[in-house]
Amino acid sequence: PDKTEEVLKDGWLYWGEHGLNKNPLNIAKMGISERDLDCKMPTYAHCAISHLILNFDKFKFITTSNHDGLHQKSGTPWEATANIFGTAYIEECLTCHKQHIRKVIVPALHRICKAPNCGGKLKKTGVRYGQKVPIEPLKMAEESADKSDLVLVLGSSMTTSPFCQLPQLAKNFVICNRQATPYDKDATICIHDNVDNFMERVVKHFDSKKEITFNYEQDFSIFEREDKVVLTTPRPDEPAVFVDEAYLMSRSGSGHHTFEHLLNGEFVLDRFLLEEHVEYIVNIEFKPAFEVPASEVTFVLGSVTKGKLEKRVHFK
Repeated sequence: PDKTEEVLKDGWLYWGEHGLNKNPLNIAKMGISERDLDCKMPTYAHCAISHLILNFDKFKFITTSNHDGLHQKSGTPWEATANIFGTAYIEECLTCHKQHIRKVIVPALHRICKAPNCGGKLKKTGVRYGQKVPIEPLKMAEESADKSDLVLVLGSSMTTSPFCQLPQLAKNFVICNRQATPYDKDATICIHDNVDNFMERVVKHFDSKKEITFNYEQDFSIFEREDKVVLTTPRPDEPAVFVDEAYLMSRSGSGHHTFEHLLNGEFVLDRFLLEEHVEYIVNIEFKPAFEVPASEVTFVLGSVTKGKLEKRVHFK
């Protein structure tokens, strides 16, 4: 394929002079660590796909080769998605094989399954090049493609197996990609264009008055646990990895204390630093990549304070 495009543009991975190829660079070397994926937001195309799947019966299923969870962030249900190379947002127990869906990318170390009588080690389901493809997502993808009258291939170089073979199982398939792919000649229609532009035309055809928007939220809680004040999410085993820094002070401006960021992702503060019956202000700064303002909440010992990160995007 043509290798003149940038590696990253509009949130999508492309082939390029320094991009992915058959011997891909480690994703961290491209400037995208797994932790940073939490800050990546869906594009118009992701949100358009979600809208169509949720509102129009013709659109049934999506198969993705990415680990980034952007389809779920945009609202596409997990049950309507086959992550054929796994995902950074699902952990599987190596002992009981129960899968745990996460809303954030959790730390990799010391992850233990909390299923009854288990205690096995948890591992993210995302696979790397050369590793075995998960059987169940691939089976779902094959069955969906086989039943389809039409498959849309969006923003793919069509060079990674078995992903690139799946569209041929359908009666027809359309490719939309900026560069040429090895399967262009086999496609029913081949369009060399930006995926967002293409999906905008698709949405207008089915829902001419629809304006696509995107809402992203992450909840957090502040509470006491033993001798600590803890800032984390209300979901068990999911730390507030979207927080960059947090500090606390009394309304009088005294007693300024910074939360310590632990390796497990939680933010903690020694309880003995706080006084009973005193209202404190907690300032929470989110990771800069989210591009949202800091949140300010109040906290009193013996209570639970709740808040959230909120991001709203209106696609023009």
